[in-house]
Amino acid sequence: MSRNDSYDRRSTLRLLTAGTAATLLAGCAEEMGEGDEGEELDDEREAHVDEVIEAGDPQGEPEDWEDVDTIELVVTDDEDRWIGRQPAVIEDVENPDLLLFEDREYEFVWTNRDGEVHNLAIWDDDHESLASTESMDDEDESAGFVLEASEELAIYLCETHGTEMAGAIEVHTN
Repeated sequence: MSRNDSYDRRSTLRLLTAGTAATLLAGCAEEMGEGDEGEELDDEREAHVDEVIEAGDPQGEPEDWEDVDTIELVVTDDEDRWIGRQPAVIEDVENPDLLLFEDREYEFVWTNRDGEVHNLAIWDDDHESLASTESMDDEDESAGFVLEASEELAIYLCETHGTEMAGAIEVHTN
């Protein structure tokens, strides 16, 4: 076998490999379509968000929430769920529904206990984010924000995990 034959075989192999990869990539892109799958998943996720909002039933009575100015949540170690830490009315409750009073400021704080990627976001009922923390994956790291309660607030959730980690927000008007 001459040196040119070897070069030709290598060149042919490279071309075949590149062509196969391009064909596979084109096939994957064609199967996914122009965002069709993503739109279906978005519609499904929005339906689940709406279910959480509609089923919302805050823990306790309004009196239990009168002196609250901090909402503290923790991501559980064993599965992707929020666990309430503060106020006392939501302590140890999984994905607790919240009751807030209009025009009052609340500090929302969460702590990552499992080291996976999470964030905390507040959405309105049109699925628009009103406030959120950065995503983080450092175990035992905390993040938060301050937000004034308004009738727009509908749900809090981890945008990575959706309704697995979500609770409704009910806002009482004064």
